[in-house]
Amino acid sequence: MDIAAEGAVPHPLTNRCYDMRFVKDPLSIQNIRTVSMLREIMLKNNYDIVISNSTLSGAAARTAAAMLGKSRPECVHISHGYMFDKGMNARSQIYRTIERLCAGVTDKLVVMNREDLILALRFRLGKRIFFTDGMGLDTEKFPPVSEDERKKCRMSFGASDDTMMFLCCGELSGRKNQALLIEAFDIFHRRHPDSLLLLAGNGGSKNELKMLVQKLELDRNIRFLGHRTDMNILYRSSDVLLSASKMEGLPFNVLEALYCGLPVIASDIKGHRDLIDKNCGMLFRIDAHGAEGAAKAMAEVSDNKNLHSALKSGSHLDEKYYIQSVRPKLLSVITRQKPAAKTAARKEYSK
Repeated sequence: MDIAAEGAVPHPLTNRCYDMRFVKDPLSIQNIRTVSMLREIMLKNNYDIVISNSTLSGAAARTAAAMLGKSRPECVHISHGYMFDKGMNARSQIYRTIERLCAGVTDKLVVMNREDLILALRFRLGKRIFFTDGMGLDTEKFPPVSEDERKKCRMSFGASDDTMMFLCCGELSGRKNQALLIEAFDIFHRRHPDSLLLLAGNGGSKNELKMLVQKLELDRNIRFLGHRTDMNILYRSSDVLLSASKMEGLPFNVLEALYCGLPVIASDIKGHRDLIDKNCGMLFRIDAHGAEGAAKAMAEVSDNKNLHSALKSGSHLDEKYYIQSVRPKLLSVITRQKPAAKTAARKEYSK
Protein backbone atom coordinates (compact mmCIF):
# COMPACT_ATOMS: atom_id res chain seq x y z
CA MET A 1 0.00 0.00 0.00
CA ASP A 2 1.26 3.49 -0.89
CA ILE A 3 0.16 6.81 0.55
CA ALA A 4 0.18 10.33 -0.89
CA ALA A 5 -0.67 13.28 1.36
CA GLU A 6 0.63 16.65 2.44
CA GLY A 7 3.20 16.10 5.17
CA ALA A 8 3.09 12.34 4.69
CA VAL A 9 5.84 10.40 6.48
CA PRO A 10 6.85 6.74 6.16
CA HIS A 11 4.64 4.25 8.02
CA PRO A 12 5.25 0.55 8.75
CA LEU A 13 2.12 -0.39 6.78
CA THR A 14 3.12 1.52 3.63
CA ASN A 15 5.52 0.59 0.83
CA ARG A 16 5.99 4.08 -0.59
CA CYS A 17 5.15 7.48 0.85
CA TYR A 18 4.65 10.60 -1.28
CA ASP A 19 4.58 14.06 0.30
CA MET A 20 2.14 16.10 -1.81
CA ARG A 21 1.38 19.79 -1.43
CA PHE A 22 -2.24 20.94 -1.67
CA VAL A 23 -3.50 24.54 -1.67
CA LYS A 24 -7.05 25.35 -0.54
CA ASP A 25 -7.69 27.44 -3.66
CA PRO A 26 -9.16 24.88 -6.12
CA LEU A 27 -7.67 26.76 -9.12
CA SER A 28 -4.14 27.10 -7.70
CA ILE A 29 -1.21 26.36 -10.03
CA GLN A 30 0.25 24.23 -7.24
CA ASN A 31 -2.78 21.95 -7.30
CA ILE A 32 -2.39 21.51 -11.07
CA ARG A 33 1.22 20.43 -10.45
CA THR A 34 0.03 18.04 -7.75
CA VAL A 35 -2.51 16.46 -10.13
CA SER A 36 0.26 15.96 -12.68
CA MET A 37 2.49 14.32 -10.06
CA LEU A 38 -0.32 12.03 -8.96
CA ARG A 39 -0.96 11.01 -12.56
CA GLU A 40 2.71 10.07 -13.01
CA ILE A 41 2.70 8.08 -9.76
CA MET A 42 -0.45 6.17 -10.78
CA LEU A 43 0.97 5.49 -14.23
CA LYS A 44 4.30 4.28 -12.83
CA ASN A 45 2.91 2.04 -10.09
CA ASN A 46 -0.13 0.69 -11.97
CA TYR A 47 -2.53 0.62 -9.02
CA ASP A 48 -5.70 -1.46 -9.06
CA ILE A 49 -7.52 0.85 -6.68
CA VAL A 50 -7.12 4.43 -5.42
CA ILE A 51 -8.89 5.54 -2.24
CA SER A 52 -9.24 9.28 -1.67
CA ASN A 53 -10.38 11.35 1.30
CA SER A 54 -11.40 15.00 1.76
CA THR A 55 -12.56 17.50 -0.84
CA LEU A 56 -9.31 18.87 -2.24
CA SER A 57 -7.13 15.77 -2.27
CA GLY A 58 -10.10 13.68 -3.42
CA ALA A 59 -10.68 15.92 -6.43
CA ALA A 60 -6.96 15.89 -7.27
CA ALA A 61 -6.69 12.09 -7.07
CA ARG A 62 -9.78 11.48 -9.20
CA THR A 63 -8.73 14.06 -11.79
CA ALA A 64 -5.32 12.37 -12.06
CA ALA A 65 -7.00 8.98 -12.47
CA ALA A 66 -9.34 10.32 -15.17
CA MET A 67 -6.30 11.46 -17.17
CA LEU A 68 -5.23 7.82 -17.51
CA GLY A 69 -8.32 6.96 -19.55
CA LYS A 70 -9.41 3.31 -19.73
CA SER A 71 -6.26 2.14 -17.94
CA ARG A 72 -7.13 4.07 -14.78
CA PRO A 73 -7.48 2.37 -11.38
CA GLU A 74 -10.82 1.92 -9.66
CA CYS A 75 -11.59 5.05 -7.63
CA VAL A 76 -13.18 4.96 -4.17
CA HIS A 77 -13.84 8.37 -2.64
CA ILE A 78 -14.71 8.81 1.04
CA SER A 79 -16.45 12.12 1.67
CA HIS A 80 -15.88 13.58 5.13
CA GLY A 81 -18.50 16.25 4.60
CA TYR A 82 -19.43 18.06 1.40
CA MET A 83 -18.51 21.74 1.38
CA PHE A 84 -21.80 22.65 -0.26
CA ASP A 85 -25.53 22.20 0.20
CA LYS A 86 -28.53 22.20 -2.15
CA GLY A 87 -28.49 26.01 -2.32
CA MET A 88 -27.49 28.16 -5.29
CA ASN A 89 -24.94 30.48 -3.65
CA ALA A 90 -21.56 30.80 -5.41
CA ARG A 91 -19.61 28.70 -2.91
CA SER A 92 -22.05 25.80 -3.08
CA GLN A 93 -22.14 25.89 -6.87
CA ILE A 94 -18.32 25.83 -7.16
CA TYR A 95 -17.81 22.87 -4.85
CA ARG A 96 -20.84 21.02 -6.19
CA THR A 97 -19.55 21.48 -9.74
CA ILE A 98 -16.18 20.03 -8.75
CA GLU A 99 -17.85 16.93 -7.31
CA ARG A 100 -20.13 16.53 -10.34
CA LEU A 101 -17.12 16.72 -12.67
CA CYS A 102 -15.46 13.96 -10.63
CA ALA A 103 -18.59 11.79 -10.52
CA GLY A 104 -17.82 9.96 -13.76
CA VAL A 105 -14.58 8.58 -12.33
CA THR A 106 -15.99 7.92 -8.84
CA ASP A 107 -16.69 4.19 -9.01
CA LYS A 108 -17.64 4.01 -5.33
CA LEU A 109 -18.60 6.89 -3.08
CA VAL A 110 -18.86 6.68 0.71
CA VAL A 111 -20.76 9.35 2.69
CA MET A 112 -21.25 9.51 6.44
CA ASN A 113 -24.20 11.73 7.29
CA ARG A 114 -27.78 11.63 6.07
CA GLU A 115 -27.77 15.06 4.42
CA ASP A 116 -24.67 14.23 2.37
CA LEU A 117 -26.34 10.99 1.32
CA ILE A 118 -29.30 12.97 -0.01
CA LEU A 119 -26.96 15.34 -1.87
CA ALA A 120 -24.93 12.47 -3.34
CA LEU A 121 -28.06 10.74 -4.62
CA ARG A 122 -29.72 13.92 -5.88
CA PHE A 123 -26.69 15.12 -7.87
CA ARG A 124 -25.47 11.63 -8.84
CA LEU A 125 -22.00 12.13 -7.39
CA GLY A 126 -20.86 8.53 -7.75
CA LYS A 127 -21.61 5.41 -9.75
CA ARG A 128 -22.36 3.50 -6.55
CA ILE A 129 -23.09 5.29 -3.29
CA PHE A 130 -22.65 3.79 0.15
CA PHE A 131 -23.48 5.06 3.63
CA THR A 132 -21.34 4.39 6.69
CA ASP A 133 -21.52 5.65 10.27
CA GLY A 134 -18.30 7.64 10.15
CA MET A 135 -14.82 6.14 10.09
CA GLY A 136 -15.22 4.29 13.37
CA LEU A 137 -14.24 5.35 16.89
CA ASP A 138 -11.43 3.38 18.55
CA THR A 139 -13.00 3.09 21.99
CA GLU A 140 -9.85 1.58 23.53
CA LYS A 141 -8.32 5.07 23.46
CA PHE A 142 -10.98 6.32 25.89
CA PRO A 143 -10.91 4.20 29.07
CA PRO A 144 -12.73 5.28 32.24
CA VAL A 145 -10.83 7.53 34.67
CA SER A 146 -11.09 7.74 38.44
CA GLU A 147 -12.69 10.63 40.28
CA ASP A 148 -9.27 11.52 41.69
CA GLU A 149 -7.83 11.74 38.16
CA ARG A 150 -10.73 13.91 37.10
CA LYS A 151 -10.31 16.29 40.04
CA LYS A 152 -6.55 16.48 39.49
CA CYS A 153 -7.10 17.46 35.88
CA ARG A 154 -9.61 20.17 36.78
CA MET A 155 -7.34 21.51 39.51
CA SER A 156 -4.51 21.86 36.97
CA PHE A 157 -6.66 24.52 35.28
CA GLY A 158 -7.73 26.10 38.56
CA ALA A 159 -11.24 24.66 38.32
CA SER A 160 -13.17 23.54 41.38
CA ASP A 161 -16.16 21.18 41.36
CA ASP A 162 -18.41 24.23 40.97
CA THR A 163 -16.49 25.75 38.05
CA MET A 164 -18.21 25.39 34.68
CA MET A 165 -15.46 24.11 32.38
CA PHE A 166 -16.17 24.07 28.65
CA LEU A 167 -13.99 22.23 26.16
CA CYS A 168 -13.53 22.89 22.44
CA CYS A 169 -11.14 20.72 20.45
CA GLY A 170 -10.00 20.72 16.84
CA GLU A 171 -8.03 22.73 14.32
CA LEU A 172 -8.07 26.46 15.04
CA SER A 173 -9.54 27.71 11.78
CA GLY A 174 -12.28 29.71 10.16
CA ARG A 175 -14.24 26.56 9.34
CA LYS A 176 -14.16 25.39 12.94
CA ASN A 177 -15.30 28.90 13.90
CA GLN A 178 -13.80 29.19 17.40
CA ALA A 179 -14.16 32.99 17.18
CA LEU A 180 -17.93 32.60 17.60
CA LEU A 181 -17.40 30.48 20.72
CA ILE A 182 -15.07 33.09 22.20
CA GLU A 183 -17.69 35.77 21.60
CA ALA A 184 -20.36 33.52 23.13
CA PHE A 185 -18.16 32.82 26.13
CA ASP A 186 -17.64 36.56 26.58
CA ILE A 187 -21.42 36.98 26.91
CA PHE A 188 -21.74 33.96 29.20
CA HIS A 189 -18.74 34.98 31.33
CA ARG A 190 -20.32 38.27 32.41
CA ARG A 191 -22.72 36.33 34.66
CA HIS A 192 -20.36 33.41 35.30
CA PRO A 193 -16.96 35.01 36.00
CA ASP A 194 -15.33 31.82 37.31
CA SER A 195 -16.07 29.73 34.21
CA LEU A 196 -13.37 28.36 31.89
CA LEU A 197 -13.07 27.63 28.18
CA LEU A 198 -10.32 25.26 27.05
CA LEU A 199 -9.29 25.37 23.38
CA ALA A 200 -7.35 22.24 22.44
CA GLY A 201 -5.63 22.25 19.06
CA ASN A 202 -3.45 24.30 16.74
CA GLY A 203 -4.08 25.99 13.42
CA GLY A 204 -3.75 29.03 11.21
CA SER A 205 -6.25 31.11 13.24
CA LYS A 206 -4.39 30.75 16.54
CA ASN A 207 -2.83 34.23 16.62
CA GLU A 208 -6.05 35.88 15.50
CA LEU A 209 -8.02 34.07 18.20
CA LYS A 210 -5.47 34.96 20.86
CA MET A 211 -5.78 38.62 19.89
CA LEU A 212 -9.57 38.38 20.24
CA VAL A 213 -9.21 36.85 23.70
CA GLN A 214 -6.82 39.63 24.75
CA LYS A 215 -9.17 42.28 23.37
CA LEU A 216 -12.02 40.86 25.45
CA GLU A 217 -9.71 40.59 28.49
CA LEU A 218 -10.46 36.89 28.91
CA ASP A 219 -6.86 35.65 29.18
CA ARG A 220 -7.47 34.14 32.62
CA ASN A 221 -10.60 32.29 31.57
CA ILE A 222 -9.81 31.06 28.06
CA ARG A 223 -6.80 28.74 27.77
CA PHE A 224 -5.07 27.73 24.54
CA LEU A 225 -3.83 24.18 25.14
CA GLY A 226 -2.20 23.47 21.77
CA HIS A 227 -1.94 19.90 20.50
CA ARG A 228 -2.92 17.41 23.22
CA THR A 229 -2.41 13.68 23.54
CA ASP A 230 -4.56 13.40 26.68
CA MET A 231 -7.99 14.08 25.19
CA ASN A 232 -9.60 11.25 27.16
CA ILE A 233 -8.97 12.92 30.51
CA LEU A 234 -9.96 16.33 29.10
CA TYR A 235 -13.29 14.97 27.87
CA ARG A 236 -13.97 13.20 31.15
CA SER A 237 -12.99 16.21 33.27
CA SER A 238 -14.94 18.89 31.40
CA ASP A 239 -18.62 19.77 31.82
CA VAL A 240 -19.67 20.47 28.21
CA LEU A 241 -18.11 20.14 24.75
CA LEU A 242 -18.57 23.17 22.48
CA SER A 243 -18.43 23.28 18.69
CA ALA A 244 -19.36 26.13 16.36
CA SER A 245 -18.10 24.42 13.20
CA LYS A 246 -19.58 25.65 9.92
CA MET A 247 -19.40 22.28 8.20
CA GLU A 248 -18.76 18.66 9.23
CA GLY A 249 -19.05 15.11 7.98
CA LEU A 250 -19.38 13.10 11.18
CA PRO A 251 -17.08 14.87 13.66
CA PHE A 252 -14.75 12.77 15.79
CA ASN A 253 -14.76 15.31 18.63
CA VAL A 254 -18.51 14.86 19.14
CA LEU A 255 -18.26 11.07 18.82
CA GLU A 256 -15.47 11.02 21.39
CA ALA A 257 -17.25 13.38 23.78
CA LEU A 258 -20.49 11.40 23.72
CA TYR A 259 -18.61 8.14 24.28
CA CYS A 260 -16.99 9.77 27.33
CA GLY A 261 -20.38 10.89 28.66
CA LEU A 262 -19.86 14.58 27.89
CA PRO A 263 -22.87 16.69 26.79
CA VAL A 264 -22.47 18.77 23.63
CA ILE A 265 -23.56 22.28 22.67
CA ALA A 266 -22.94 22.69 18.95
CA SER A 267 -23.87 24.52 15.78
CA ASP A 268 -26.99 23.31 14.00
CA ILE A 269 -25.31 21.78 10.93
CA LYS A 270 -25.22 18.43 9.17
CA GLY A 271 -23.06 15.92 10.99
CA HIS A 272 -23.96 17.51 14.32
CA ARG A 273 -27.64 16.87 13.67
CA ASP A 274 -26.91 13.16 13.12
CA LEU A 275 -25.38 12.84 16.59
CA ILE A 276 -26.95 15.41 18.91
CA ASP A 277 -30.52 15.47 20.16
CA LYS A 278 -32.29 16.86 23.22
CA ASN A 279 -31.14 13.89 25.30
CA CYS A 280 -27.43 14.64 25.03
CA GLY A 281 -27.05 18.29 24.09
CA MET A 282 -28.30 21.45 22.41
CA LEU A 283 -27.93 22.99 18.96
CA PHE A 284 -27.67 26.69 18.07
CA ARG A 285 -27.81 28.45 14.71
CA ILE A 286 -24.67 30.07 13.27
CA ASP A 287 -26.22 33.27 11.98
CA ALA A 288 -25.93 36.94 12.91
CA HIS A 289 -27.10 36.05 16.43
CA GLY A 290 -25.04 32.87 16.72
CA ALA A 291 -22.96 34.05 19.68
CA GLU A 292 -26.08 35.00 21.64
CA GLY A 293 -27.67 31.63 20.83
CA ALA A 294 -24.62 29.70 21.95
CA ALA A 295 -24.31 31.79 25.13
CA LYS A 296 -27.98 31.17 25.93
CA ALA A 297 -27.50 27.41 25.62
CA MET A 298 -24.38 27.58 27.78
CA ALA A 299 -26.28 29.50 30.45
CA GLU A 300 -29.22 27.07 30.43
CA VAL A 301 -26.95 24.08 30.98
CA SER A 302 -24.86 25.90 33.60
CA ASP A 303 -27.73 27.39 35.62
CA ASN A 304 -29.95 24.31 35.59
CA LYS A 305 -28.06 21.53 37.38
CA ASN A 306 -30.87 19.06 36.78
CA LEU A 307 -30.69 19.73 33.05
CA HIS A 308 -26.92 19.26 33.04
CA SER A 309 -27.25 16.03 34.97
CA ALA A 310 -29.93 14.76 32.57
CA LEU A 311 -27.78 15.60 29.54
CA LYS A 312 -24.81 13.79 31.07
CA SER A 313 -26.97 10.74 31.67
CA GLY A 314 -28.19 10.86 28.07
CA SER A 315 -24.71 11.30 26.58
CA HIS A 316 -23.60 7.98 25.14
CA LEU A 317 -22.51 6.65 21.76
CA ASP A 318 -24.33 3.95 19.84
CA GLU A 319 -22.16 0.93 19.07
CA LYS A 320 -22.79 1.39 15.35
CA TYR A 321 -20.19 4.19 15.47
CA TYR A 322 -17.48 1.96 17.01
CA ILE A 323 -14.60 0.97 14.78
CA GLN A 324 -15.52 -2.70 15.26
CA SER A 325 -18.84 -1.97 13.53
CA VAL A 326 -17.64 0.45 10.86
CA ARG A 327 -14.45 -1.27 9.71
CA PRO A 328 -16.12 -4.37 8.16
CA LYS A 329 -18.55 -2.17 6.24
CA LEU A 330 -15.79 0.05 4.85
CA LEU A 331 -13.64 -2.94 3.92
CA SER A 332 -16.55 -4.56 2.13
CA VAL A 333 -16.99 -1.42 0.01
CA ILE A 334 -13.31 -1.22 -0.84
CA THR A 335 -12.84 -4.90 -1.68
CA ARG A 336 -16.20 -5.61 -3.37
CA GLN A 337 -15.88 -6.54 -7.05
CA LYS A 338 -17.06 -4.18 -9.78
CA PRO A 339 -20.72 -4.75 -10.73
CA ALA A 340 -21.80 -5.94 -14.17
CA ALA A 341 -22.00 -3.21 -16.81
CA LYS A 342 -25.81 -3.06 -16.70
CA THR A 343 -25.84 -2.19 -13.01
CA ALA A 344 -22.65 -0.14 -12.83
CA ALA A 345 -24.50 3.16 -12.45
CA ARG A 346 -27.00 1.87 -9.89
CA LYS A 347 -26.92 3.77 -6.61
CA GLU A 348 -26.45 1.63 -3.52
CA TYR A 349 -26.29 2.44 0.15
CA SER A 350 -26.81 0.51 3.37
CA LYS A 351 -28.89 1.79 6.25
